[in-house]
Amino acid sequence: MRKISALFLISVFISTFLFSQENPKIDKKTFFSSTLGIEKAKKDFKIAERHYANGIGTYDEALKHYLKLYGYNSNSPALNYKIGVCYLFTSNKKASLTYFLNSPPEIAKDYYLLLGRSYQTNLKYDEAKEAYAKYNTSLSRWKRFDFRKDYNQLVSECDASQEIMKEDSLPVFIINLGPVINSYYDDYGAYLPASDSNIYVTSKRPEVEPRKKVSRFKFKEQLLVSNNCIHQPSNYAIPIPKLDFSNNTSLAGVDQNKKQIYFYKGGADWGRLFAATFNGKKWKAKELKGKINHIAYKETSISIADDGTTYFVTNRRGGEGGKDIWVCQQKREFKFSKPKNLGKTINTAFDEEGVFISHDGNTLYFSSKGRKGMGGFDVYKTEKKTDGNWSEPKNMGYPINSMADELFYHPTADTMVALISTIRDNSYGGLDIYKIQFDPRIPFKLIGSVTDVENGTTLPAIVTIYEGKLQIPIKTATVDSLAGIYMHNFEDSGRYVIQVDYEGYKSVTEEIACPETKFATIVQDFKLEKLKHPFTLIGKVSDIDNENPLLASLTFKQVGVDSIMGRVVTIDSTGKYSITFDDKYDMILDVAAEGYFSAQEPINATNEMNPIISKNIQLKKSKIDYTLTGRITQENGQDPVHAALSFYRPGETEPFTIVVSDSTEGKYQSIVDQPGPFLIEVEAPGYFFLNETFQFNDGQTFVAKNFVLKKMETGVKIVIENILFNSGKATLVASSFPELDKLANLLLTNPKVRIEVSGHTDNVGSASVNKKISKERALTVRNYLISRGVEEDRVEYQGYGFDQPIASNDTPEGKAQNRRVEIKILQ
Repeated sequence: MRKISALFLISVFISTFLFSQENPKIDKKTFFSSTLGIEKAKKDFKIAERHYANGIGTYDEALKHYLKLYGYNSNSPALNYKIGVCYLFTSNKKASLTYFLNSPPEIAKDYYLLLGRSYQTNLKYDEAKEAYAKYNTSLSRWKRFDFRKDYNQLVSECDASQEIMKEDSLPVFIINLGPVINSYYDDYGAYLPASDSNIYVTSKRPEVEPRKKVSRFKFKEQLLVSNNCIHQPSNYAIPIPKLDFSNNTSLAGVDQNKKQIYFYKGGADWGRLFAATFNGKKWKAKELKGKINHIAYKETSISIADDGTTYFVTNRRGGEGGKDIWVCQQKREFKFSKPKNLGKTINTAFDEEGVFISHDGNTLYFSSKGRKGMGGFDVYKTEKKTDGNWSEPKNMGYPINSMADELFYHPTADTMVALISTIRDNSYGGLDIYKIQFDPRIPFKLIGSVTDVENGTTLPAIVTIYEGKLQIPIKTATVDSLAGIYMHNFEDSGRYVIQVDYEGYKSVTEEIACPETKFATIVQDFKLEKLKHPFTLIGKVSDIDNENPLLASLTFKQVGVDSIMGRVVTIDSTGKYSITFDDKYDMILDVAAEGYFSAQEPINATNEMNPIISKNIQLKKSKIDYTLTGRITQENGQDPVHAALSFYRPGETEPFTIVVSDSTEGKYQSIVDQPGPFLIEVEAPGYFFLNETFQFNDGQTFVAKNFVLKKMETGVKIVIENILFNSGKATLVASSFPELDKLANLLLTNPKVRIEVSGHTDNVGSASVNKKISKERALTVRNYLISRGVEEDRVEYQGYGFDQPIASNDTPEGKAQNRRVEIKILQ
């Protein structure tokens, strides 16, 4: 196997798996004898084998062509093995299992090793341990001796994963930062200092994107910066000026209090730590002094507490094995004391990486291969004890950790957000940078009983939960007569009030004592007092126009008294309510329902002889309904199209409503509660999607609007709206990504379609310059589609400059129409 040398090669799995995959031969004579389209298959075969032989860095390219071959002939054992290998070493690792199981064990010596890893990825830990044991048994005595440490670690990972998965998943969201920050290549080690809003990143991407995909390990490391907010980065990460060296240069850390970063510069096995300071105009780098750097070894990450205590990772002698975490003291800004190893409490015989210390120096985060974890590098956390020693590191749990490598866990100034580098199913290629968004909510369960205060009999009472000061009813339930309890599940703590009602008994209202810890169970029992002279009011609340039942809140106040006597909520399915008072009072009833004008009614009960009276209420709508209706048809004809229409509010990425046209006439109808503006997206299988902004004019509440869709046929062209580039450049503005994602999804769901992406300009400037920029922009769009999974050979690109206008260039409006990206169906 070809050995790949790089300064900082991030392992996909533990060292056993790196570059050890075998290359069983696909029997071409047998394979091609059973295929149709042999010439195309032979071309795919040649490309796939070349990429596979190049190693892990191009396995994703090999996979695309192997899958095409699989469509020709799915019975080849060697092909199934190689597809399994490619899936296992790219982002969609779980898909590997099917293909390994379709290939025989004798296909390769490492079959059981990789099968075990595939089982482990699919959370089948017992099967994984069985496969590892078979691989271990298959080795010769000496190879088994060499493998013993790795074998023990693999089994330990399976056992630890089973324990971790038994625990509740952490309430966190793992969010890819997107193509503004990430790329097809490895991107990792991101920092967001508290001193500014820049995101600093290490990347192994090339300075110029090659025409053909090459190994992700081919290019040197470089430092990048994106000067925008982490919550919605929109400026592409670019090289940091004055810090773009010919050597590998990787981000090692940041100063949390000032605009200073630390980076590593060197070769494959050696290098030095430097500090770089920004003075407002440019960056200036200076090598760190003292014993922190060692000429014969490398230091890969560094973190400094507020008191100057410095933690860094190095592979120098005197450690526990591999790369370890060491500690020293910062004497002056760029000079450090003699370091010492943190010892066995923190370090293991395997690698540690990505150290990060909190401001106060009491919490240490790091990644390790050698501890009980889920696989590869996992993230761990340790706290400093009162005696100055560190506690036993604790695994950060699932889903922060997974079967893939998790590295460079870096908390940010926002305590609910951290950054991490890992590979997940939605990665763009290699390692990507993800945002970990902690869920601040505190879910809990409320249970209790409702009984008669005198005899303890269970009462089937109505239990209503209000949010705030008895304002908004959010939950209603009845006490279960068999179990004798009520139960509510809450997604978050807050200020809640519970009201318990039962006919003939005095209602009770109490505030809920919400917990401070997640998933707690709160018990709140109620004992109701039976009334001697009960007075019950019943009735129904409905819509005045159509008499539909309403979910409404009814509040009762005694005449002349400001305090609330009682409150009840209707049952939304019937609109009915019932409330009991301890005596007859003259009251004022306030009735409110969302989307309706409130109503106020007098209740003259003191003169009533009957202990139960009925009071029905009808409310009038306060909101206006806006109706949009029409037909969806095919271009160049009136054939109806069965399509989905999604309605989006400005700035939102999720539709607030979706309607579907019928298949017989293509008719649709949508009723909304606002005049707009909103974006309407029309989609149908086999057709180009259509986006259009719409707004009801003043006084309009009903509009008929038809949509015409273009069928995806050879020669058809469409203009993709809202594709924007930075002025004078071929770099996309982030607001373009949603439209391009829709186009990518359209191509992925229509796998036989080939397209041409063409760039067009207005007539300002020279023909040569316009053709150049239009072609570069078309290439950018093509590369984006490929990054989202569209195959390269399905997307061609061309730049036409101002040769193909669709409007006059004599007006600003016409010029704006001519500056466009067009899609043409080739096949």
